[in-house]
Amino acid sequence: MPRKSAWCFGLGLVSMAVLCAAPLIEKQDRTWKLYTNAQWGYCVSYPSRWLKGDAFDGAGIYVKTGLKKYSKALGEIDVGVLPDEAEPVARATPVSLVRHSLVEDLEMHFDGLKRFERAESIEILEKREMQIVGSSALFTKDRYYDPQERATWLEEIIFTHHNGALYRLELECRDDQLPRFEPVFQTFVRTFRFGC
Repeated sequence: MPRKSAWCFGLGLVSMAVLCAAPLIEKQDRTWKLYTNAQWGYCVSYPSRWLKGDAFDGAGIYVKTGLKKYSKALGEIDVGVLPDEAEPVARATPVSLVRHSLVEDLEMHFDGLKRFERAESIEILEKREMQIVGSSALFTKDRYYDPQERATWLEEIIFTHHNGALYRLELECRDDQLPRFEPVFQTFVRTFRFGC
């Protein structure tokens, strides 16, 4: 009998170690649903228990959640598409056109953040080139302070151009909530596809 007790005790310790090592996945982050945008031909999966809404005049979606589904949002993920804005660069015929670089797209995003979201003290934490579904992309992680909420927020943004359009995938969350929302955003990005 002592061997059986020791074996059960050992199994219990191993089980507890595994449970303690496994990250806790919030209930509203566990099940996912596929979103397909027929207009722009892309699809992505998102947490089905988060609040969902249309964004970018039907060219995208946002999903957000707090500690509970209907509590104040502590994190939001969105995807949106904008046609590349071509600008005339010379007064010759035919008109020469140039599209914005990914770095210029990022700078325009930061300008909008300062203007419309009251962001102060924007600090870029990480900026790197990457690939997303075979297209060159720019990933950035930044932190800013929102004086109205008296809180620090983090953003992770991916910009990519594909078939004449700018695609933006973004995570925005409270600084202290990054350990919860970053894995969700990584899954969101892994499920993103063109040509759906």
